[in-house]
Amino acid sequence: MIKRLFYITLFGLLLSSCEEYYTPDLKSVPPILVVESHLTNDPNQNFVNLSMTKSFYATEASVPVVGAKVELIQFKEGIIKGIETSTGNFTFPSTPVSGEKYQLRITYLKDIYESDQVVMPPVPEIDSLYTKNDVVKSYRTNSSGPPTLIETPGRQICIDAPLSSELEYYRFTWKAVLQWVYNPPAFGGPPPPSWYGWKTLYQTGQFNLAGPKEFSISDKVSQHEVFWLSYNNQIYLDSVQQIPSGWIVTVNQYGITQKSHDFYEQLNKQFSAEGSLFDPVQNQIYGNLICKTDPTKIVLGFFDLNSYRQYRYYLYLGTGPDNQVNQHRITTIYEIPGQGYEIGFHPVFWEYNQ
Repeated sequence: MIKRLFYITLFGLLLSSCEEYYTPDLKSVPPILVVESHLTNDPNQNFVNLSMTKSFYATEASVPVVGAKVELIQFKEGIIKGIETSTGNFTFPSTPVSGEKYQLRITYLKDIYESDQVVMPPVPEIDSLYTKNDVVKSYRTNSSGPPTLIETPGRQICIDAPLSSELEYYRFTWKAVLQWVYNPPAFGGPPPPSWYGWKTLYQTGQFNLAGPKEFSISDKVSQHEVFWLSYNNQIYLDSVQQIPSGWIVTVNQYGITQKSHDFYEQLNKQFSAEGSLFDPVQNQIYGNLICKTDPTKIVLGFFDLNSYRQYRYYLYLGTGPDNQVNQHRITTIYEIPGQGYEIGFHPVFWEYNQ
């Protein structure tokens, strides 16, 4: 017995002696300036955020960008100085104007970084918003068999938008607020007041881009799909006792430049890679900023100058493709929290199926 234990112990030691942890020797590079910018004709969306990259094995928090100066150069009016609201985060006291040319300039330590000169596009517009029946197909897998095809009927929310020589490219974001009503049961007395609640879905996934199709001579973006909603609203709610009461959908439309469109398209290709043979090669996506004092220095980010307009609609999709969809444009815009409810009366933003 003792001899058997000795051999087992010896065999275990031999196996453990073969194990070796491999730590790759990664080249240490100095931190790189990262610029996140978003400027529109809406002052609530204008910002420039500065940070520095970290090494692969770093565990400390990001190195703050302290003492930087940010300026927005307007070639007709002069320089708009950025206001630092917190370390490395800047806003501007005025908004860009469509048709004017701008450049972003950042001064940090001994270096000056500048963007391309970009013309602010015209304020965008949507010609029409409409819906079409669309069945989303997905696969569900389990341990007992092959993947099962799941078909979920719903509606695709689409838009048409004009194209011109000044504005050919768009980017869209969205959110959808599902209204619901709950009627508590009455127990021997008058019925309790109804609850009026709401729950918000937000855009996830890739950047939603639109522009002229290759080899097309069309003067508009047609049937562009912005997002999809299921007919079965219960999948979005927390209880079957919550009765769906229509959607308030917000579509944010940005007029962007071709370079901005190409930048976001490259990001989409990187984000969609799944490790297959035909995936795009992972590489550095360069923006439109350079270091003027030392061109060999890399700066990451993009000076993103957009024109902006928001649209809001009420949609009642029904329960299937045979039902008529009711919709109307909402012109009075209220801020809507992500979710909540009010008892006995409708929230101020509530919309009705007309």
